[in-house]
Order: sequence, then C-alpha cells, then structure tokens
Amino acid sequence: MWWPVLVALLVPAAPAQLHPERELDAQWELWKKTHRKQYNGQADEVTRRLIWEKNLKYINTHNLEHALGVHTFELAMNHLGDMVGVPGRAESEAGAP
Repeated sequence: MWWPVLVALLVPAAPAQLHPERELDAQWELWKKTHRKQYNGQADEVTRRLIWEKNLKYINTHNLEHALGVHTFELAMNHLGDMVGVPGRAESEAGAP
C-alpha cells in the first residue's frame, strides 16, 4: 500500500540531475560549514554538490522506507556525503550512491 507513495516521491527525481537544486542551497551551505568542506574551484564544488544531493535523496528515500517498515534502521548524512565509492562499504551496497 505504501508503494504508490514511494513512486510518487521518486518519479520527479527520475531525470538525471545536471544542475544543483536551488531549494537545497541553505542545507548544502550548512553541511559544508559543519564539515569544513572546501573545494578546488566551481566545477569541483558543483560535482561534489550533485553527489551530495544524490546521497541525500538516497538517505531520505531509505528513511521513508524505514518509516513504512521496510528497513530496521535509519541513515543520516555525515562528512562523507559528497563522495562516492566510500572504502569499507559492503559489496551489497555497491550500487547505492
């Protein structure tokens, strides 16, 4: 019964993101300040921002599924949120952002 809700939330996010979502600007700036993030130029920051947004969406989707009883644990953003392929991740998570 909860699948239609999940699909309704995910369908707008289906197209590939090429530009950062402006609605997340304040959250991005707070995250960078909290974790003392600095980047090598605008291109690097945009790349990291897009990765961070993808990871944030993954976390939010997972936590919605947790609220619906699909998962037994919640996720949270940390200092690695602007990275992909974090060492130490389980192979079963390799496809996740």
